[in-house]
Amino acid sequence: MKHGYLALALLLVLGRTASAQTVQKCCGTANSTFLLGNLGTASHSQCIYTPGDLTNESDGDITTLYYRYGTTGIDNGNTLTNFMVRLTQTSQTSFPGGNTFFTGLQTVLTSASFTIPPGASGEWFAIPLDDTFNYDASLTLIVDLSFTGSVTTNFGTMSTSMAGRKLYWSDVVSPTGESVVSSWQDIGFDLAVGTDIAEFSTPAFSIHPNPASDEVKLLRNPALQGSVTLNVIDAAGRIVLVRTLSAGGASEVVRTDGLPNGLYELQVIAADGRRVTQRLAIAR
Repeated sequence: MKHGYLALALLLVLGRTASAQTVQKCCGTANSTFLLGNLGTASHSQCIYTPGDLTNESDGDITTLYYRYGTTGIDNGNTLTNFMVRLTQTSQTSFPGGNTFFTGLQTVLTSASFTIPPGASGEWFAIPLDDTFNYDASLTLIVDLSFTGSVTTNFGTMSTSMAGRKLYWSDVVSPTGESVVSSWQDIGFDLAVGTDIAEFSTPAFSIHPNPASDEVKLLRNPALQGSVTLNVIDAAGRIVLVRTLSAGGASEVVRTDGLPNGLYELQVIAADGRRVTQRLAIAR
């Protein structure tokens, strides 16, 4: 297994963009079918996510949404007919009139048949978007999902209980929903942000060794100035390790002996807010 990985560089390169599932609301343990499975009552839903609900939010273009497999219907996955994803942002934190869907939505995905593959409970699955959505980290995000057919009607996603954050109904065109319910889905999304830092003609970081055992060494390109935040994210999307690298340091040793074997995402957030994520393996 150790020979199956190549050493990975953390790239902050001129003209490149970087994306990672760094923004999330996570992690609930309740199973809910009222999002991407229940055709009888929840073929149209909207969820509200305020800036305070999310971790690692920053301005950028949303390119992919993520949800977490629940506990029902996940062995077969699901196929949705006439699946549509629409997004908007607002300064509001509740549904208009108590049970009225938000309007002024941007359509970012339209699919005649969208398939969610089988998965394991608690893992994330992706919904790539046709068009990006320009996200403002200071505003509330509204995620609108609709479909007219669902093969697996008990397909579940992980959620927590939060009153007033999700509205649903079986009519995909009705301006109002049946009720605001308390099951509120975990969500993640990729943000594409510019990394056009002109000084970088070479990688800003390299990490050695990879796979790592009890520690990993980060070597910094001297052209990268300012403090840097390092997050290590596990397969469930949880931040399991956070380090701050001081300004000007050429290298930093990060202890990984407390992390179980497996694959992780190593995320670097530069002083100017730009970020990049690469895979790190822990193998002993």
